[in-house]
Formats: sequence, C-alpha cells, structure tokens
Amino acid sequence: MAATGLAQVRSTVVQLASTAPQKQLEAAVALRELCLHGDGKALVRDAGGIEALVSVLGGADESVATTAVETIACLAVDDVLSRDRIQRAGAADKLVPLLKGSPSGEVMHRALLALRIMSDKEADRLAIMRADGITTLVQVLKAGLHTETAEFAAAVLGNLAAGSQNIKDAIRQAGAVEPLVQLLRDAPGEIAAELAAVVLRNLASGSAASRQAIVDAAGLWPLLSLLAMGQEKLVYPMACQVQYTVGKEAQKVVALGQCCFDTIKGHLCIAAAPSQSAFGCFMPARPGSPRASNAERYSLMRRLTVTEPDADTLELCFDATGREGAARLAPRGRQAPKAVKRLQHLSISPCAATELKGAVMRLLTKLHLELEFQDYIANGSIST
Repeated sequence: MAATGLAQVRSTVVQLASTAPQKQLEAAVALRELCLHGDGKALVRDAGGIEALVSVLGGADESVATTAVETIACLAVDDVLSRDRIQRAGAADKLVPLLKGSPSGEVMHRALLALRIMSDKEADRLAIMRADGITTLVQVLKAGLHTETAEFAAAVLGNLAAGSQNIKDAIRQAGAVEPLVQLLRDAPGEIAAELAAVVLRNLASGSAASRQAIVDAAGLWPLLSLLAMGQEKLVYPMACQVQYTVGKEAQKVVALGQCCFDTIKGHLCIAAAPSQSAFGCFMPARPGSPRASNAERYSLMRRLTVTEPDADTLELCFDATGREGAARLAPRGRQAPKAVKRLQHLSISPCAATELKGAVMRLLTKLHLELEFQDYIANGSIST
C-alpha cells in the first residue's frame, strides 16, 4: 500500500491520543479491522500503532481498553516483528493490571487471551513474570475457579509453565498447584481440567519440588486418571500407511497395514495383515491392552510429532529432524532383528482426527508423567 495509506493510518493512530473516549474507540476499532486484512499489520506497526495501543491501556475506559487489547492480540498472531515491538513497548506491564478488574469483565477476558498468545516465547514469559503476572494469574484462577475465567487463566499458566525453571518455581510458589488440582477433581470432563493438567504436567517436568507439591495436594491420581480418559479407542486396529527406512543406506519402504496402541507399555503396534482378527486386541489377563502378538512394536517414548492434516487423517512423525526414526523393539525373549529397520512416519486414515489426536496426546503425556513420578508410584504414594 502506498504512502497515502500509511498517512491515513498515522492519522488514526494520532486519534488514539484524543481525550474523547468515542474518538479513541473509533480509532481502536479502525486499527483492529485493518489488522485483519492484507498488509494491515505492517501498516499499523510502521505507523507507530503498537506503541499507541499499549499506551492507551493505562487510562482508557473499558470499551477502548477492550478494543485496544483485541487489536494487540491480533497483531501478535503469526507476526514476529509485531510481537517484538509489543514486548519492547511494555505490553505486559499494561495487560497484567487489567486482570485485577471484574472476573466477568470483557477486558479481563481479552487481556487473558492476549497474554496466552504472548506467552509462548521465553522473553515474553519473563516479561509477564516481571510484571507480577504469575501472582496475578493465580489470584484470577482462585477467584474464578468455576467460571470460564479459570480456563483462560489456566491456559496462560500452561504456556508460562513451559518456560524456564525460574518461571515454574514462581508458579508453584504463588500457590497455583492446589487450585489446579481442584479443577481436576471438580470438572474432570471440562476444558478447564484439561488445561489444568497441562500446567501441572509442565510444572512436574524436571522439578522435584513441583512433583512433591502435586503429590502433597493429592493431585497425582486425578491427573493420571484424566489423562487415561478416552484411551479405549486407541486399542482397536486402524488402517494406516507406514514409511520405514531399512538398512545402513536408509532405503525408504512404504507399506499399508493396521496399527493400534499398547496404552500400558507405551508401544505403537503395526501389522500388515488386512483383517481385524490379526491383532487379537484383548488379553483376558489385561483387558484393553493390545496383544498384537504378530505385530511389530515401536516405543512412543521418543521424539514424536502428532499432527492432523485434515479432519480424517492423523499423522505421527518420529524424529523428523534427526531422521533417525523409531527402532523396532525386539519381541520378548528374542534378539533384535539384524536388519536395521526404523519407523519414520505413520498416517492413520480414515479416522476422527481431532478426537484421536487428543487421545494420543493424553497417552503421551501420561507416559511421560508416569516416568517423572515413578518413585511415588512405586512407593504407593498416590492419594485418591
């Protein structure tokens, strides 16, 4: 867009500094709409709109603040340059105080959404922590425990808990574990509980103190129980296409077959047989565990990416960066096969991809948590 467009945007940005709330609102709405089209984000950024939007959060009325926050969130999505400018403009310092308003207020919800978008990178996480965002988010979580606000607060905390150990420690020390465990207990089938599980999983990773806090809050059993939900669909044979590499020269082999998951051992089972009877999916001694005696087994406890390219397809990619793939596990009592065969990629179709992905991701999380908490599980230190 030419200089005339930029000049018009600059004029709108100047209007944000007006003392008339109605003019401020009109300017904020115009900038929000511009961000939704073409090179609008670049225009707003180049016109100084980010700094103006952040500065207006301090004393604007609620309608202006809400629209300004929506615009900042829109700018932050999939735009690295805007994200950097938002951080340098001190957005965290202005967004965190907005969380101290009414739990049912629209501006709080919009601020939580913006913080969720802006908390997936370490620099932004640290900025939120320095702005007293962690303590404030935990207070919001406690105050709105059985409302939609808890979902939003838990979503932000989940992103923050994926950061450095200092951030994890700050979340635990702010008292987040107990209300998160309460969400697991009170609403096991709700989105808020799923989001609470994400926070607790991230806190537990690599932190003995956080794992102890979860056990002390009687949270381990409800956490593992929630992650076990929906696993039954994984033990039935599903049609799949598989890509292997074989031998030292890593020759590619593509094959059709069936797959299922051993949800207890954490294995992916693959068989070439076309019939459902090929797996013998249930063992009388352990209902729900695929026997797959004639199937190849691969451990899920390695680098693995799970995606859904469309509504009917789920893809599992093993160690795509290193191209090493997953090595075939030797059958019990036998040596590993001499030929080096590694699983690279598996595509399951047709399937309900979103639902199946959720079940697989819960399984992976459960397997990793069982490893993190293995000492507690072995000692029976799980309170129900």
